[in-house]
Amino acid sequence: MAMRNAKEVARLIGWCRNVGDACVQRYAGSVFRTSLMEELQKEKLLKACDPVYGWRLTRKGYRLLQDSGIPLQPDAHTQRVGRRFEHAEITATMYAAGIYPYLTAIEELRSRDGYLPAFALRARRGQQVLGNNQIAGLLRLQDTVYAVYYVSPGMDRVVNPARETDFLQGVCTGAGCTCGALLFCGADYTAIHTALHGSSKAVSARSRCVSYGRFYRMAQEPCLYLPCSMQGVRQLHILKHPDYRTKMCRALWGFGGKMDSGTGADWIAPKDHTAFLLVADMDIRKIEETAHQIRRKGYQRLVLAGFQEQNRFLKQYYRPPFYSSATLSNDILDRLKDGERHAPPV
Repeated sequence: MAMRNAKEVARLIGWCRNVGDACVQRYAGSVFRTSLMEELQKEKLLKACDPVYGWRLTRKGYRLLQDSGIPLQPDAHTQRVGRRFEHAEITATMYAAGIYPYLTAIEELRSRDGYLPAFALRARRGQQVLGNNQIAGLLRLQDTVYAVYYVSPGMDRVVNPARETDFLQGVCTGAGCTCGALLFCGADYTAIHTALHGSSKAVSARSRCVSYGRFYRMAQEPCLYLPCSMQGVRQLHILKHPDYRTKMCRALWGFGGKMDSGTGADWIAPKDHTAFLLVADMDIRKIEETAHQIRRKGYQRLVLAGFQEQNRFLKQYYRPPFYSSATLSNDILDRLKDGERHAPPV
């Protein structure tokens, strides 16, 4: 059993090519368990962590995978190790959330949910599916395709934002999905927010390049933040649920209040004219859009219902007296599955 689990870890590392030690430490309690990493090193399937190249399989490790029907090949190209670390963080987060991370073609998105990393598409000979697109990968969950980006302060700009969104729309159509969204990943919520809202050097008006912040503001699709951490895993578990917003609101607030689709709020308290918005998916722009609408209708307060780590981040930017928060318990997924009803913890 231990060796079988170690082989799964070897496959994940071989798929990512280079995995940063920070990623391994972040998921040491789930994916990259210490005992499994030690077993792989003992069997000489895994190289010791290198400060530049991170964790990598040995040639023996790749032969083990090939003998097991997993034809991965070692790669000598290491000039983009930093970008590979970012891809590995996203892929490990998907894996930890129970999302299949080994898709290799856009056609596969038509038949199943899963994560298709961009490096798998770029590795296909004779195909320029992505062109200059900056996406890190494509994620399909239910009827939604997410274009996944890894952002950090001072990173690359988007070359052609129109091409990015046109590509996403084309993938949605080809996969038979009705919705497209943008998923901005990073080390944590603050790093993502800083990359999207921090200052950046001006771009020539004649250039088609835009900063990630401007790309975020221009996009018509929903834009979600996703940290590559166990909080991100919890967030993905929610996104995997069909019609998660309706079901979670019913589990949290039952039928004691009312919905107000005209404001975007998820629930309106009947007594004190307070609006509630579920922010567990971290669709940040929905907060701003909902706040604008409920102010127009005269509501006095918007309560953001999210997990503790999400609320701690949001409180820096959405302050009282208009904003307040309600903390979701970590067992919300179990309650969501069971259909239990609980009052909001405010």
